Amino acid sequence: MIDQQPVLILGAGGLGRELYFWAQACGYTPLGFIDDNLHALDHLQGYPPVVGTLATAPLTAPILCGIGQNPIRMRCVQALKNRGATFTSCIHPQAIILNTHLGEGAIVGPFAYIGADTTIGDFLFLQMHGLIGHDVRCGNFLRMDVGSFVGGYATLGDDVTIYTHGKVMPNKTVGNHVTIGAGSLLLNNLPDEVTVFGTPAMKI
Repeated sequence: MIDQQPVLILGAGGLGRELYFWAQACGYTPLGFIDDNLHALDHLQGYPPVVGTLATAPLTAPILCGIGQNPIRMRCVQALKNRGATFTSCIHPQAIILNTHLGEGAIVGPFAYIGADTTIGDFLFLQMHGLIGHDVRCGNFLRMDVGSFVGGYATLGDDVTIYTHGKVMPNKTVGNHVTIGAGSLLLNNLPDEVTVFGTPAMKI
């Protein structure tokens, strides 16, 4: 448990606002949001302010990345790193993680599970009830939505997105820049830069 460390949250959209509550459950104190839309929270109550844009926000605390879409997420993270920003992780206390190596900036939601002896790169975003099996190897910027699954001994490259209830069967290999559609069941290995959908998952 982190003892009331101040943080900033990148992104004031839906995922960023959910992350605001997860961060408090982890013992953080969110000071505000970074978003290029300075008016993103004008119609909402109960949140700290948008403190600035990617170019102007004061970098007064470590940052939690609350952006979901990988291309935007990667661009925004790099823009802030170019300004000297540091990122931290938020592992919800209701998540289960077993002897796993996580890289920088991991976000793990409630009731998510990561099995034993798994290695995951930087900027994991694992939503509620997502499950990663034992001995999995994942690259950077893995996004897994609600109820998604990666089976044991699978290998995933960089910039992989698995939408809601998408499933990768054990021992499969997935390349870089791959999207697996909602509800899809991946039974075969995938090369780089493909999008698949369906049961079984097929290239589209």
